[in-house]
Amino acid sequence: MTSPRVEALHKMLAANPGNAMAHYGLANEYWKLADYAAVVKHLTAYLEASDDQGAGYRLLGQAYQRLGDIEAARAAWRQGQHAAERHGHPTMAAEIGELISTLE
Repeated sequence: MTSPRVEALHKMLAANPGNAMAHYGLANEYWKLADYAAVVKHLTAYLEASDDQGAGYRLLGQAYQRLGDIEAARAAWRQGQHAAERHGHPTMAAEIGELISTLE
């Protein structure tokens, strides 16, 4: 199952495979479709190309959690917490910290 937005974002990637924001957009669209493996795939590509401020890692952790990979979720959230702190987002860092604590 796809949507017109997913198709448009895939066309953007076909034209520019390094388009980090297209990967981020696809991750969000696949989240809506509950395709968590695709979320992981596109967020991984996005995070390799971008200096994320925490939100991408938060969503990546949630996708891993939905897939049942708790260790990967914890690792993603820890990276997101550090990214949020590095970028001066203490509220986001605290929110991600709360997600980590739900796993312990």
